Amino acid sequence: HDDLPCMDDDDYRRGKPSNHKVYGEAMALLAGDGLLTAAFERIAVWSQAGLFSAEVAVKAISELSAYAGSRGMIGGQVIDIQNENKPDISFETLQLLDNLKTGALIEAACALGCIVANADEKKIYAAKSFASKIGLAFQIKDDILDVTSSLEKMGKLTGSDAENGKTTYVTLLGVEKCQQLVNKLTEEAMTELQCFENNDALKEYADYLAKRDF
Repeated sequence: HDDLPCMDDDDYRRGKPSNHKVYGEAMALLAGDGLLTAAFERIAVWSQAGLFSAEVAVKAISELSAYAGSRGMIGGQVIDIQNENKPDISFETLQLLDNLKTGALIEAACALGCIVANADEKKIYAAKSFASKIGLAFQIKDDILDVTSSLEKMGKLTGSDAENGKTTYVTLLGVEKCQQLVNKLTEEAMTELQCFENNDALKEYADYLAKRDF
């Protein structure tokens, strides 16, 4: 949905023409609706198959609904649309936008893993905090790469933020301070993993996101 003409109108996604460029806007819209519905179907099907209890399924569905809905990803998209072509967006508004639009589903993914594993509330909170920090770091890094990278590396057009006069972390802070903030958030995210055993893969993932060049 984010790529649709009524939203960001992006022609490319991961180096390939985006869905609406290949199949048309109506089919792309329906594909997004279908995938969203399928997420909740999977939780129900796995619960019915005995992978986890109905109680866990309800908690998982409640969590995913909140993060995907108007208080999460969709809410972030609304803020994004409301602030289009506004050159005076504050850092706080931009951070709220990205925490909801980008970070919410990452938080949901980490929280759902803990819920299905019957983790305690302390670990669920730590997982959400880890996800929130790498989600924000990811978006700030994306803003940096929009200035410093290329279509060949990114798989999508770069320089579009500046061309559209869009306020980003780079326009507010500059590239150097943005990278410092990415590093700080990544370090804080790794600290949140201390309550988990076998956390090396997650630490490597957070480090990769901070250092990626595409």
